Amino acid sequence: MISVLLVDDEKLALEYLENIIDWESYGFQLVGVTTDPERALDIYRRYRPELVISDVKMPIMSGLELVDAIREYGGNSHILFLSAYKNFDYVKQAIRLNIDDYILKSDLDENVFLKKIMKLKNVIEKEKAKSSYTVNLIFKELFEKNTSEENYRILLDEDDYLKIYKSYYYLIFAQRVVPRFISSYISQKTVPISSYGYLLTDICKKNETEKVWAVSSFDISENEYLVILNMGGSHAGEKEIAENIYYYARNVFRDLEKETKNQFFLYYYGHKSSLKQFGRFYHENKNQLSQRYLKKETQVLELGTEPELLIQQEKVPSSVTSEDLYRMIKQENRERMEQYFCTVRDSIQKEDYVTYLWYIKSIFEAFCMFEGFLTGVQSDRRFSIMEGSSSYDLGNPEELEKFVEAKLEEIWFLQGEGKEKSYSATITNAIKYIRAHYGEEECTLSSVAKHVHISISWLSTKFKEEVGIGVNDFINSVRIENAKKLFEQGDYMVYEVSEKVGFTSSQYFSKIFKEVTGLTPNKYRKRLMDSKDQT
Repeated sequence: MISVLLVDDEKLALEYLENIIDWESYGFQLVGVTTDPERALDIYRRYRPELVISDVKMPIMSGLELVDAIREYGGNSHILFLSAYKNFDYVKQAIRLNIDDYILKSDLDENVFLKKIMKLKNVIEKEKAKSSYTVNLIFKELFEKNTSEENYRILLDEDDYLKIYKSYYYLIFAQRVVPRFISSYISQKTVPISSYGYLLTDICKKNETEKVWAVSSFDISENEYLVILNMGGSHAGEKEIAENIYYYARNVFRDLEKETKNQFFLYYYGHKSSLKQFGRFYHENKNQLSQRYLKKETQVLELGTEPELLIQQEKVPSSVTSEDLYRMIKQENRERMEQYFCTVRDSIQKEDYVTYLWYIKSIFEAFCMFEGFLTGVQSDRRFSIMEGSSSYDLGNPEELEKFVEAKLEEIWFLQGEGKEKSYSATITNAIKYIRAHYGEEECTLSSVAKHVHISISWLSTKFKEEVGIGVNDFINSVRIENAKKLFEQGDYMVYEVSEKVGFTSSQYFSKIFKEVTGLTPNKYRKRLMDSKDQT
């Protein structure tokens, strides 16, 4: 809504002006309607209307004097003058005061008037958008860099300059995401929170009241978004303020859940502080935001009020190291590893993020010691942390724990291939056939079953039982291992390698390659070239 002040000393003329159009339906809000220019100035100081429509010739204070006082006060509102007379002197003074437009009362009808104010509305909305964009950028810099507000004096008008000095209240939208360290091992497809910016801002705007409204909003990390809130009513006590902020946050969260089920936590901060003060508070309490990963459901939380988290931060987890875990896994110490996973499962139930993170990170580091080195003697399968991860929702801590247990079993399975255990003659024959014919498009579950003279369903069951993965997954893993060798041996194009290892399309090849290795073929080639250049 564009706020408007109407001023005319003639009561009938003012009533006509007030009723000439349906103001609200065209996007305007009348904040003042008065015949007294001095009263108009008081209204202006209180509401700072974006558009002032005033008669030029009035007793006590003319329209020109009114605008002059507005400009002296620092107001940069748009002005539309009305006059019963053509007077060139008025026009010259109006130009000096940066008046937008001028209508003779004799020409005033609904169409002429509507055309004038809709043109001004368009100008005002563009200015507001530009101003809002500038203020948002400055707010973001103040939050991130803790710079001095004085640096922005020349860029802003008085109103916006005062905004960056004020104290506010805050909301933080935080996406449900996997722990950051996992992306070092398994590439994560996450939509950056900035892509949700319009939705989050729109939901906040829809829930604004006379008591709470949004001033600015911007992303503060890849998956966290800050909304700055202002409050009306200077006489409200701390308890009332906290309740108003909480109810506003709860309503916003309710609408957010309808749009993005179980994707965002919402943190609120109901203590008035400057943006720079809040920035420091945010960095001191970031661990609380990380803790959200272990919460089963998204919810509204108060930032900085989880005392159990402070106890966790002071606690030093067990001294188990990744090297210890590597030895346990290598020795297939199932009893010790089960104790380890009991601790992980217990930390999930207690929402003990510090212990959970310590243990999960340590086991990933232990797995990394097997990556590229452990290969099954009989299957020739090479252990990869990434392989099979797409079957699990790693954003769910229980699913991540199950994935880790599955990878552990995979390591023990591959280690077991070097012992006395061997595959049945049928499965050994199937593996030999796949390794000999993987480069042919016809190398499929059906062709393998036909070669070893058993049904497709029986081969699927038997192969998974003995080798640990399905036939199609095994065929793909053999193809990808050979694709990697081709990239290492020569400067092949992606489509050439795709054809050589038996894929029907380079797009499907790229999809499977990334699922297995965590990289697209092009990124894998680039990494190889960079490595050769460094060598």
